Amino acid sequence: MSWLINITSALLTPAYCATVAAYGISLFRKSGAAEKWSRPILIVTLLIHSVLIYAETVEFGHCLVYSPFELMTMIAFTVTLTYLIVELVTRERGTGIFFIGLALFFQILSGMFSPEMSIPTSSPLLEYVVGLHISSAIFAYSGFTMSAVWGVLYLMQHHEIKANRFGLLYNRLPSLGLLERMSAVAVIVGLIFLSVAILIALTWLPEALPGFTYHDPKVIATVLVWILYAAAVVMKYLLRVDQRRFVILSLIGFAGLFLSMTIVNLVLSGFHDFR
Repeated sequence: MSWLINITSALLTPAYCATVAAYGISLFRKSGAAEKWSRPILIVTLLIHSVLIYAETVEFGHCLVYSPFELMTMIAFTVTLTYLIVELVTRERGTGIFFIGLALFFQILSGMFSPEMSIPTSSPLLEYVVGLHISSAIFAYSGFTMSAVWGVLYLMQHHEIKANRFGLLYNRLPSLGLLERMSAVAVIVGLIFLSVAILIALTWLPEALPGFTYHDPKVIATVLVWILYAAAVVMKYLLRVDQRRFVILSLIGFAGLFLSMTIVNLVLSGFHDFR
């Protein structure tokens, strides 16, 4: 698999650069050719990245969640895939350059770390179920973070419109309705993957991790975050709350996620120190 890793690694960063360039030209120059080819280039980039992740998983013998190199490339992949899903649903490409640019940044960061790392044979991260749990969580956190970005852009544009200011922000950003819809789709993607991560944690992690406990603060905090986002989705699609309230509710969920990832995870949680 080393030959496949070498080929896809050499192709991946240039592919991301080409994708960013296509979306940038499409946005700022309104080029028809760039708009036509931006999504196909993005899909090819994702395919290259998928092959690289598969090859490295087979070569290294574990899911790519152990080293900084692995985590950064996984974040780049999840951001890109989540963006593609949102674009396919909403048919809006106006913010593509920012998120693909972010993915490119993480992919470049991953290249700064060597993939050759010594992993203790007793490390729980060698368990595929643990790797799947962490990978699902990364997908979920990427979706929620992207939703928060679109939510903040929504509130900024809403404020500009209320103040009768129609400047660069108004002209370049998608409409309020599209920003809210993109935020909602990203929330749903994040909620699906967080559900998978929680299901794995509650079902299989007790067998893989001897120190696992259902009373761990991280587990409780994650379930609470899931409830916050699920409530936001229910209020949008069943109770039909207005767009601004949904955005605010989803941002409250992101605030809970941030606290879960910082205070709870770093100070209170125990078994999540997998190494």
